[in-house]
Amino acid sequence: MTFQPKQITQYEAAHLAELQGDVSETAIKYSLGLIPSFADGDAVHDNAAGSGAVTATIFERLSPGTAIHIDATDVNEQFVAGCKALAESNKWPVDTAVMSAQELTFPDNNFTHSFTSFAFHCLGDHDTAAKQVYRTLKPGGTAVASIWIYMPHVDALQHAHWRTRGKQGPMPVLLPLEGFQEKDLRKALQAGGFKDIDCHEKDCFLRIPDLKRWAQLAWSYLGTLPTGWSQNDEDKWDEAISDIVEQLESGDGISKNEKGDTVLRMVACIAIAKK
Repeated sequence: MTFQPKQITQYEAAHLAELQGDVSETAIKYSLGLIPSFADGDAVHDNAAGSGAVTATIFERLSPGTAIHIDATDVNEQFVAGCKALAESNKWPVDTAVMSAQELTFPDNNFTHSFTSFAFHCLGDHDTAAKQVYRTLKPGGTAVASIWIYMPHVDALQHAHWRTRGKQGPMPVLLPLEGFQEKDLRKALQAGGFKDIDCHEKDCFLRIPDLKRWAQLAWSYLGTLPTGWSQNDEDKWDEAISDIVEQLESGDGISKNEKGDTVLRMVACIAIAKK
């Protein structure tokens, strides 16, 4: 078994929702306002579905009596299990499957809509993923792809990485030095085959009631190196958490609300692409 620091929080699907707050839902709701309402018979793909935020938001906002079907897929088995449980508890017409975004097994021209929410930046082979989205969409279908183009917490976690590990060696995979921006998203979608692409920005605000708790989850989930955790990470765990908290006490895009919660301003870029 690979080494893990004794302080690490073992991942649960609910932690993703705790880390993200309602910022994903805010952006997803905004993106749904950029496209026509769903119609009876629409077939929707929730691609790289994560905790199922897209699926949940769609059904929460769906016009009464409108019959659609969603396929929710992700490469992470825990995410898929959580999404399946969510759908079953709400009796939503959703099928789930463990599936890589680069190796979708759906037939060509299958979906009326495809959503890839805040995943392109960490998919690796973006172009192949975009080609799969394009392939599985019906002619005239709509792809909605969103990314974060500004996240102040990334700087904080990078700072903790450098402080506890030094500046030599690789950065954690989920904390890239160069952010994935609108131009990168456009380039990937164009490589996939899309020509009609419109991009929009939306400010979203992440409220963090307990900074230390949030830092613990964030470092547990985002701090691992490509080579895995080390004894040094265990030895300097508390130092890393304290540093993240310190970095998030103030700075660009960081404020406090009337309750004393820390508020992070995050900016989403949402691309609407037509096949």
